[in-house]
Amino acid sequence: MFLFRKLATLSLAYVISAPRACIAQIPHVVPEGHVGLYFRGGKLLDAVAEPGVHVHLPIITRLVNVQVRVQTDVVRNVPCGTKDGIMSEFERVEVVNTLQKEKAHSIVKAYGADYDIVWIHDKIHHEINKFCSNKTLRQVYVDDFATLDRSLESALQSDLDRYVTGVTVIAVRMTKPVIPETIRRNYEAMEEQRTAALVAMRTHEVVERELETERVRVVSTARKHAEEAEIKSSTEARRARLQAETRSYEDKLTADSKRYAVEEEAAANQALLTEPYLRLQATRVWEHNTKAYFGERIPTLMIDPVQPASPATTASTWWSPRERQQ
Repeated sequence: MFLFRKLATLSLAYVISAPRACIAQIPHVVPEGHVGLYFRGGKLLDAVAEPGVHVHLPIITRLVNVQVRVQTDVVRNVPCGTKDGIMSEFERVEVVNTLQKEKAHSIVKAYGADYDIVWIHDKIHHEINKFCSNKTLRQVYVDDFATLDRSLESALQSDLDRYVTGVTVIAVRMTKPVIPETIRRNYEAMEEQRTAALVAMRTHEVVERELETERVRVVSTARKHAEEAEIKSSTEARRARLQAETRSYEDKLTADSKRYAVEEEAAANQALLTEPYLRLQATRVWEHNTKAYFGERIPTLMIDPVQPASPATTASTWWSPRERQQ
């Protein structure tokens, strides 16, 4: 210790006595993702060094590298006293955050190089204590634990924005709180029972859903068959109606055709009722109804009219072959 003090005294004497140009040659490095801030005599200087190699006055100037990329602050062993008088503890709370480069100088000037102690660590303790004091152990451990990380993130960011710190909270991660062993076993037993009840309820819902699906399928099948039967019956009725209409139309056409033929024939007959035509028809009838007899004992042809024109001609008329030829 004596030797260290001696060396410090000699170094300070050297710095005071050495030329300024020589002292300015002492280098230092600002790593990537950081900015360099300088304290001289406890006062924060206005200079902000970017990543790279820089120089400063040793002993009287203190360099602070401030991280301006994403970092994770870990807060450990945060106590949690619930309103029902049970103490628990959060073993690990992680806050992922980043600092704007333009705000590095102002936040260090206002809150020091360890600004995260004020705005992250102490704030986490405060918010968790406030959260636990208004909740029961069951709410902290089971019911509201899933929303605690979002509540902490919102509370942290709200204060950081209100005081224009330039810090942005990206995420908050935390473990389950450590609670007394007996209470933990009780919660685990209750959780097992709740899980078993939930599984039974889900199974019942699945069975009911399957039964409902089967019922819907049966009803749909029956409705489909009924619709098909109705369609088939309607189709057959329509086919029968069309066939009846077709037969009726055909019968009507046949009757009309016959009636037309009869009418035409009657008109034609009416046109034929002339004197020459009547004589021709009478001759044809006479020819078709005349009987001729041939034989040895009948030397001449005998013609016997079936329908004589008058009683005077009822006797048979005889012609010789020569007369018939004439």
